[in-house]
Amino acid sequence: FETLAAGGIALFLLVVVVEVAQTAFTRLRTGGAPSVTIASFAIMLGTLAINIAVVRSERKAAARLSSELLLADARHTQSDVLTSIAVIAALAGSAAGYPLLDPMAALIIVGFIGYAGFAIARDTAGILSDQIVISEDDVRRLVDSVPKVLGCHHIRSRGSSDHVFLDLHVWLDGGTPLTEAHAVSHNVKDLLMERFPQIAD
Repeated sequence: FETLAAGGIALFLLVVVVEVAQTAFTRLRTGGAPSVTIASFAIMLGTLAINIAVVRSERKAAARLSSELLLADARHTQSDVLTSIAVIAALAGSAAGYPLLDPMAALIIVGFIGYAGFAIARDTAGILSDQIVISEDDVRRLVDSVPKVLGCHHIRSRGSSDHVFLDLHVWLDGGTPLTEAHAVSHNVKDLLMERFPQIAD
């Protein structure tokens, strides 16, 4: 679900990029300047302060919960922070008699939002294409530390950083009784899930 939601954010940002770019090019062709008031600055400064607080909060929560969705939204909100700064600069320029700064700032904003959308889409594509989530070397070192395990191979991890699926083959001595082999495999599983709590299965 989180992967689809992150993809939805990326798609939404693409729509925003197209809309802002069209408006900016129209303003460059036709000219004109936005209406600038004290309220305009007050609103944008308030928006900037709120977005900065949201980015910090979401990044901390994303790190704590290993959440792809929160990380994607933090990137989206980070683009809002940069957008607010660009808008404040454009308002100041327009108030000082440089209306051309307004559409130019809009094009800079397109770059901010476009990059945020690209980063979210890149990470989402990695999840959907079964990109490695947990290092094979880390898994191998941990599995090799379990008594009676001779080694392992065919290690494959996939999913998101907070919901991982892990497959592997464990090598045991050929003469190991089945009940003992079963117990060792459970020791391996328990150790892996303790070391990597993000493993779902």
